[in-house]
Amino acid sequence: MQSHSIYPSEFGVSTSGLLSLSNPRILVAAHRGAWQSAPENSITSLADAVALGADIVELDVRSTSDEVLVLLHDATLDRTTNGKGTLSQLRYSEVKGFKLRSRDGGDGKTSTFLKLPTLAGALEVARDQVVLNIDVKDPSLMNIVAQIVIAAGMADQVFIKAKIQSQSDISMVRSSPFFGRVAFVPIIRARSGFFAKDLQALEPLRSLMYEVEFTEVETLEEGGEELRRQHARLWVNTIDCSHSLDFNDHRALIDPDAVWGRLLQVGVGAIQTDHTAKLVEYLKFTGRRD
Repeated sequence: MQSHSIYPSEFGVSTSGLLSLSNPRILVAAHRGAWQSAPENSITSLADAVALGADIVELDVRSTSDEVLVLLHDATLDRTTNGKGTLSQLRYSEVKGFKLRSRDGGDGKTSTFLKLPTLAGALEVARDQVVLNIDVKDPSLMNIVAQIVIAAGMADQVFIKAKIQSQSDISMVRSSPFFGRVAFVPIIRARSGFFAKDLQALEPLRSLMYEVEFTEVETLEEGGEELRRQHARLWVNTIDCSHSLDFNDHRALIDPDAVWGRLLQVGVGAIQTDHTAKLVEYLKFTGRRD
């Protein structure tokens, strides 16, 4: 894949450089790649997202019964491929020939010539091109994912996310073999009146970014000082299924200032969207991207 040189040169294509608050860039994350033009979680959607200017590409990972990791959001193959069945109950040899359905799959979507991709294949395409957010749908696979990432020499070009809801979740991540080797981003809910304190409790994870859900957008400002102290940034999803009030892509396409602009006002430094090109265009229009 041809390099598009989308990163500021002083930060390079690395998780540590990209997520650092020293990097003033507002980060654009492409949800399941650029699935508007190619099947979600496909190699082509990954490449297309880079071409559109995404800083981060989010990909979903699941395992076959013989522990081959593939890119798939659902537990079953039915929606996004021309195959059927639960992936975890099938061997890779049984699923590797399945073709991906166009766009986000589902009824009426035609099969393409693209086959179900592996995580290993996606890592090779992303190498030196873009930072990957690996959304591990089964938390028990986090260590296996990390092993593959480290073995591929991609440890500083990937981060793994998972929900953190208790002290035991924090302890589980800190005791994982990958901790400190592959970046980890917690998914948390911003609680009004408690957000800064909750961020303090998460400091042992040494995260450079927090993905947050919220019920009051003003709550995000409560964590500003603590985030600066930890040298960490906020990530918010505006994908239509994110359920953080009406801060979604549907409204952003009509009134981007009310959605993307407002999030930037309260200190958000990374936005995940299903409309990468539109968000990049908005950032350029408002002077936030060259």
